[in-house]
Amino acid sequence: MIQFRLLLPLFCLQLASLGLKAQMSGKWGDQGNGTYVNPVLPGDFSDLDAIRVGEDYYAISSTMQFSPGMVVLHSKDLVNWEIIGHVVDDLTRISPQLNWDRMNCYGKGIWAGSIRYYKNKFWVYFGTPDDGFFMSSATNPAGPWEPVHQLWKVRGWDDCCSFCDDDGQLYFIATNFALDPKSNKKYNIHLFKMTPDGKSLIMESDSIIHQSQGSEANKLYKINGLYYHYFSEVKPEGRVIMMERSKNIYGPWEIRQLNHVDQKIDREPNQGGLMQIPSGRWYFFTHHGNGNWEGRPASLLPVHWIDGWPIIGEVGADTIGRMVWSGAKPISSKRKISIQSSDAFKTNRLNV
Repeated sequence: MIQFRLLLPLFCLQLASLGLKAQMSGKWGDQGNGTYVNPVLPGDFSDLDAIRVGEDYYAISSTMQFSPGMVVLHSKDLVNWEIIGHVVDDLTRISPQLNWDRMNCYGKGIWAGSIRYYKNKFWVYFGTPDDGFFMSSATNPAGPWEPVHQLWKVRGWDDCCSFCDDDGQLYFIATNFALDPKSNKKYNIHLFKMTPDGKSLIMESDSIIHQSQGSEANKLYKINGLYYHYFSEVKPEGRVIMMERSKNIYGPWEIRQLNHVDQKIDREPNQGGLMQIPSGRWYFFTHHGNGNWEGRPASLLPVHWIDGWPIIGEVGADTIGRMVWSGAKPISSKRKISIQSSDAFKTNRLNV
């Protein structure tokens, strides 16, 4: 028996709390007139990451204790998305404790991960709070995916990302959210080298490159010869998006805040992926929400490069971004996908 992950109904997203007439009227996604309204996906798509490969866009979303695990999404225009598969066909490949008949792993299972394309393959890495880090790869993102492989059995880590440098060297970045006995601090972000097959960490290469309150949501990019470390952290205003950049992957790093948040209205967009479309413009596909009963819908935000920093959302006078709730579609497309967003099922087959 497999327990399937159901998308949250639209009414569960507290749309009135978003503070927008469009949201209060129930509008979302592709408006059919060349514009879109956030969220573009009004269901629970937690811990997003996204990439562009050619003219296609792919994203992943964590699935916690649900099976099959790690949803894979596809889009042609960054607004209309459809589920094309899952990375993990059965969570018991991770641990027997995650079987459907156990009740002691709720909220555990597959946490935030990354999707990347290099060496002619798609690569997904993710963590679990109790069983460590896992990976899989595929030539087709719809599957089949290779049987999930345990990268490192460890507890108290999350929010990982793989990275392939120009010389082919593989790296792995992740947060140790547990208390580190050496530094006596939590949320240390570690960088490792990996073996050429991407299936083992080179433990002696371990280096802490950042630590701050709640720092996680790690992603690594190399843009115009500079290394960019994307992450989020907790400030007095809430969880905000941060970025470091350097000429060397080990630093020293410059650091910059990329957005402001209003916890009640925008619900802290943070986990996500930066992408450049063929026109040259950049966008950020992200979840927002704190993970409680209302779930985490997915939204698309414009990115504006200012002094070499990708500012996310509408740029304020302080050159820091803010949430954007609507805009022109990035890519013209007549394809409109109506993803399942209610529990009014009309067929005897689940749309997963």
